[in-house]
Amino acid sequence: MENYKKLISKNYKKKFLNIFLKNSSKKIITYNEEKIDYKELLSKIIQINNFIKEKNLEKKTLIIQFKDRSLTLIFYLAAIFSNITICPLDPNLPKSRLNKIKKSINAYKVLKNLSLKNRLYTNTKKLNFSDHNFLITFSSGTSGDPKGIVHSTNNILGSSFSYSKLIKLNDKTRVLHCLPEFYMAGIVNTFISCIWTSSQVFIVDTFSVKSIFKLWLNIKNFKINLVYLVPSIYSMISNFSPPNARDIIKNNKIKFLSTSNNLYPNIRKTFFRKFKTKIRSCYGITEMGGPLTNEAQGNLQSDSVGKIIKGCKFKIKTIENKKILFFKSTFLCKHLLISGKKRKIKLDNQGYFNSQDTGYIKNRQIILTGREKDILKKGGELIYLKDIENVLIKCGFVEEVAAVGIQDDLSDEKLNIYIVLDSKKNLDKKVKKLIKVSEREMYKTERPDKIILLTKMPKTSSGKIIKRQLIKVDAKNKIKEIIL
Repeated sequence: MENYKKLISKNYKKKFLNIFLKNSSKKIITYNEEKIDYKELLSKIIQINNFIKEKNLEKKTLIIQFKDRSLTLIFYLAAIFSNITICPLDPNLPKSRLNKIKKSINAYKVLKNLSLKNRLYTNTKKLNFSDHNFLITFSSGTSGDPKGIVHSTNNILGSSFSYSKLIKLNDKTRVLHCLPEFYMAGIVNTFISCIWTSSQVFIVDTFSVKSIFKLWLNIKNFKINLVYLVPSIYSMISNFSPPNARDIIKNNKIKFLSTSNNLYPNIRKTFFRKFKTKIRSCYGITEMGGPLTNEAQGNLQSDSVGKIIKGCKFKIKTIENKKILFFKSTFLCKHLLISGKKRKIKLDNQGYFNSQDTGYIKNRQIILTGREKDILKKGGELIYLKDIENVLIKCGFVEEVAAVGIQDDLSDEKLNIYIVLDSKKNLDKKVKKLIKVSEREMYKTERPDKIILLTKMPKTSSGKIIKRQLIKVDAKNKIKEIIL
């Protein structure tokens, strides 16, 4: 880690700028019909930098919500070289959540549109080369106090540089960018890491169930050889893919990487049987600067996440008979923002962060075995079930609520909500209210897959709800089951 601390203490930004200058004519981004080389990309960065200065946005916090995915990604690069802090958010974020986040980070403005001129800008003298806090990402907490995670330019540039070396990106790599651009995997793994190594980035629409066949068309047309997806999508494409998919993989020599959630052995095996290639898993934590590990070869037997990047360390600590993974990173976030106040990230006395994941080490590979109870992980973020419960308990007719995570080998971790109502009166109206609250107060990854209405909760003698019994609750105890 010491070598990386010395590297960061130098100027990462100047090293990053040199990549643009040395590869000025190389195409780096393709979006729709537009192909952008480093010279044109730098011009857009300078133009955004000028916009920030002209609008007196320096040293301010700006929320960006662009529908143009490429503009969001380019704005990250501009923010690195400007003296501004940006918070990227999904354009479809509920207004109540947007307002809550805006207040939490004391944002000066929400920027939804920006037009760039079609001319070349080359003057780099006004770019900012000092390290500064440039990015705020949010965890998926749903309580009254959203948690902002503040990253500096050196943290993110360092993390992306180290990760690019671990997975051996190079100027022959052609990456399909179909993950959300406001999550760490869409920012670091599939974009900034690629800028470091002159790997071409092909930006397409964010993946959805409806676009499975379009995914393969993009892979074929753009001659993609590196694809990042989440486990649930791998499960889908194993069952729904065109007949020539295996030939496309073979011809392009594609590497498939999985991020965000546990890549269960059943998903690995099903994908391998279908396509004769192994998925490689990577693992990351937003507070640690994003990606932490990556598999070199892939396997079919365990939830291995591979080796750790340079600049980071890990240890295993036994807590209540559980072997918990702790990480220490040179690329650690600067601080947290909760209700507009700075909060230090919680570390142990050796500077390690509790990942909330259980696991062990085998052949220098990190193997995940599960999660600490009452925590789910989606989109690389920790979702606290208690926070979900707190949202729904606010409904006056809800007497008791329990959120339970269900591990599913064929898709993401599922979230079931078990509720006891005050009465069966106006049942349909109450169900509609629960759905409405879920859609209004929760982000899409936080919303339950099922809501199960019960007559009573299974409890201990002391009155504590026994969540493990809810998974196999007696049908006689069910009033209604709603699949969302």
